[in-house]
Amino acid sequence: MLTYKYKDKGTVIHRLSPWSKLGWMASLVLPALFCNHPVYLLLLFLSTIPVVLVAKLSKEWAALMKFSLFLCMLIIVVNALVSQQGSHVLLQAPFSAPVIGNPRITLEGLGWGLGNSLRLLVIISAFTLLIFAIHPDDLMLALAKLKLPYKSLLVSSLSAKFVPILVEDVKLIADVQRSRGLELDKGGRLRKARGYMAIGIPLLSNSLERAAGLAEAMESRGFGSGKRTLYKELKLTQLEVLALIASLLPGGFGLTLHFLGFGGYQYYPVLQQVGFTGKEVILLLLWLLLLNSMLLVALRRARP
Repeated sequence: MLTYKYKDKGTVIHRLSPWSKLGWMASLVLPALFCNHPVYLLLLFLSTIPVVLVAKLSKEWAALMKFSLFLCMLIIVVNALVSQQGSHVLLQAPFSAPVIGNPRITLEGLGWGLGNSLRLLVIISAFTLLIFAIHPDDLMLALAKLKLPYKSLLVSSLSAKFVPILVEDVKLIADVQRSRGLELDKGGRLRKARGYMAIGIPLLSNSLERAAGLAEAMESRGFGSGKRTLYKELKLTQLEVLALIASLLPGGFGLTLHFLGFGGYQYYPVLQQVGFTGKEVILLLLWLLLLNSMLLVALRRARP
């Protein structure tokens, strides 16, 4: 079971400053939100794989992708059924529905769903680094340097830590209930749902006790009573500054391409033919190089 818990694997990616990893994530997510071209989105998605491999997060990434593929299939199917636009009809129902009329599946509707699925994969793949390669405390300190409200950051950090603990509690309580003879994996869906209800009450009790203990610990340490002191300070070395710049460059370059008219794609009423000029190919290759520039700087740092 994936616990969504941070684990320092000692890789060059884990040793990078949280600012560099946040910049890299933003450089993927922002262009993905603006670009519609499936090739551009595919390029963004593929550029996350080398970073995931170097960070030794392939197992966690694969688990998230497995869940994401289910969401992608749902997006494609729902969009194909709901969208009535498109010129190339692949399948048309012989009946009429009250809201959507005469349902039909078009090639353009499938293409639109596929494009949005690629966008979702880019975002989830980029957030893999945020979840598994940035310690929640380091993330809070990095965002606090940006003068964001500290109490709001603390709540977010505690929530990020609470999720993996909650997942581990579910697994532990389920094992305890199985040792007592409760069959959670047998029977139909209704029987399984009733079995898992036996996990809810102990889980709620543990969560409330943990929250009360955390509140007492914060109060005993005088949280909010005066100026804070920090156990750990985040400092940027020259190489960290270079990594931060390298992480932000692909985002700026991708947004520049968008505002110059690149990265657009027409899905309706007819799918636009995929084709690139020589200039656009050169720009895409340059963008691909920039997307991997943070990784190159991190690998350079690992050298003696």
